[in-house]
Amino acid sequence: MQTAPGWIVAALVSVCGACGGTEPAPREARRPPPAPREEAKASPRAAEMEEIAKLNAPARAGAVVDVLHGVPVQDPYRALEADSDATTAWVNAQTAITERYLEAHEDPRMEARLAQLLRIGTLGGAEVAGQYVFYLKREGDAEQAALNVVKGTERRDRPLVDPNTLGERVALDWFYPSPRGKYVAYGTSSNGDERSTLRVIEVDTGRILPDEIAHTKWARVSWLTAEDGFYYTRYPKEGEANYDAAHVDGYFPRIFFHRLGSDPNQDPMVFSGTEPTDFPQPNVSTDDRWLVVNHFRGWSKSDVHLLDRRARGVNMQPIVVGRDSLTTAWAHGGKLWLLTNDGAPKYEIRAAPVARAADEAARQVVVAQGDSAIEGVTMAGDRLVLHYVENVRSRIRVLEADGRVVRDVELPALGAVDNVSGQPGRRSTRVAMTFSSFFYAPSLLAFDVATDAAPTRLDQVQTDVDPNAFELHQDSARSRDGTPVNVYWMSKRGVARDGRLPVLLTGYGGFNVNLLPSFSRHALYWLEQGGVYAVANLRGGAEFGEEWHRAGMFEKKTNVFDDMEAVIRWLASSGISSPDRIAITGGSNGGLLMGAMITRCPDAFRATVGHVGLYDMVRYHRFPPAELWTTEYGDPEEAQALRWLHAYSPYHRVTDGTAYPAVMITTADHDSRVHWAHSTKFAAALQEATSSDRPIYFHMERQVGHGAGTRITDVIRRYVRQYTFVEHQLGME
Repeated sequence: MQTAPGWIVAALVSVCGACGGTEPAPREARRPPPAPREEAKASPRAAEMEEIAKLNAPARAGAVVDVLHGVPVQDPYRALEADSDATTAWVNAQTAITERYLEAHEDPRMEARLAQLLRIGTLGGAEVAGQYVFYLKREGDAEQAALNVVKGTERRDRPLVDPNTLGERVALDWFYPSPRGKYVAYGTSSNGDERSTLRVIEVDTGRILPDEIAHTKWARVSWLTAEDGFYYTRYPKEGEANYDAAHVDGYFPRIFFHRLGSDPNQDPMVFSGTEPTDFPQPNVSTDDRWLVVNHFRGWSKSDVHLLDRRARGVNMQPIVVGRDSLTTAWAHGGKLWLLTNDGAPKYEIRAAPVARAADEAARQVVVAQGDSAIEGVTMAGDRLVLHYVENVRSRIRVLEADGRVVRDVELPALGAVDNVSGQPGRRSTRVAMTFSSFFYAPSLLAFDVATDAAPTRLDQVQTDVDPNAFELHQDSARSRDGTPVNVYWMSKRGVARDGRLPVLLTGYGGFNVNLLPSFSRHALYWLEQGGVYAVANLRGGAEFGEEWHRAGMFEKKTNVFDDMEAVIRWLASSGISSPDRIAITGGSNGGLLMGAMITRCPDAFRATVGHVGLYDMVRYHRFPPAELWTTEYGDPEEAQALRWLHAYSPYHRVTDGTAYPAVMITTADHDSRVHWAHSTKFAAALQEATSSDRPIYFHMERQVGHGAGTRITDVIRRYVRQYTFVEHQLGME
């Protein structure tokens, strides 16, 4: 059991000098792209630009000007939103141009080394269940991570569930073991679309039960102690209320109960939110009496409801409702425990007798808010195990149930812990977690809260990477408003700051997502080439608690962009690099960040790779399930939100005649989170507007989704594209 501060959809964003938050003037009617310079007319690049211009001309015929809340909003490439023959032809031709460029600069040695590094194994998702520890592991040439098992300290010699045997592009999306580890409920999907089907496997025999439940994308499952049934979340199916054939598994997830061996079609619904973007999660108490529903209303608000399973009917009792805060709860030992940022932006833990849990006065503070944000909490035995983020790194602390500190758990290095898992109850004192750092491959660790012993290593990824070959630095840049922004940067050991080091910088800045110092396989390649790899911890994340998160939401989103720009410029002013040797990259909300940097400060860096990003922030909510994100960005249907979204929307900030950096915009045809139309429109707009001779490329990957469930072969291709582009643009070939 682990409780975290927020639910994240796993899963599941003018030229600087004047790059403030003011709204740009409405764009003029689109002019033809600038003619190539005279001396370059016969060059291959000039021919490529002409080819691209011919592709974009028909798409401009669908230009639209919407008047929204009295504001004229230009949309010159609306036609590229349509899933039409014309759009398909544009996508295929643009992708072919990009691949032609990549082939001209390909380096077999790069591909071989990236493949070697990216095939270094993965470990994650540790879960304790009785005497078992379940976890995900991928190693060697396997395309996908498989479900592995440790019983006691002995690892099974083969996976329990191996998606590599189930189909070429099948992925294991999630899993939930029953309390004593007799069964595991798990979900699989294909082509990265995350539209899972739930199945149940018996652990000792490997027998798959006949119980099968579709529409379980991003499911949450909570088992009964008797291991004969579970609560789970599911999206509407055909014939049910709110089923949408055009956007299946997009909205209205609900909680159902399933008894093993029964017909899933007859499973009773237990809880439903009122809004399509609500996301409830079930959590059954260790005595099976109480069902706690943690009802998330976006990334900053949640409610808590409680059901007495011994009472007749379904009578949910509201415990925490309508607060502008995040609270998650679980029941154990006659108490309701609450992890909350209500009045405590770095989170605290409160507890109350279950019978009085609705009475706020009955809730006592067990663990008060401290200097470091609580990232998550689990119980093992009757002790609390807290995962703190302290100075942008993980720290684990064991406490008594009354909040008294027992000990801090020693970790192998400065790094990141993932998914701390334990089980409440006197018989279970084991805790499992995975750990990694920038230069240390992941390991599966376990410790006993009843002893002072250091964690033991149950499994570890094998690698020949020498961590002593590299060095890590932690610095800070000063943002526009004076806020310090943490920067981790790393390089080969002994590399001198000469102001010309090639830099690759990444960031995210949103949705309560931490960027902690975890193992990055592709970054090792970059370091081996003599580059500097940097990670910026921007506002909008959760590194410093909810205030840090909210400082990057809604109208304050521009703080995130200020932070990122400050880091980019610091990398040059600090003597590490210079603008023509800096590249930046990010995906999803981090893709939005890339779009903002391209259109705010194109002079500050040489190249950008944006992956599955959001770029049209005026219409983003029209592509399901993007309405989920209005609680983070704001709703463009509201006049006030439209003003700030339009003001920074990268697609709408593209300005004719601007010398943009080299850009590669990549997307995926099976992305079920961010629609590919963001990328088609933004790439076309940049291609038409730029006055520089630096290329703007577009690439669509086929049979691939947003990122979850991607085959290692496709991951390798993605990073070969990225580093081929970046190395060429930074002059590293």
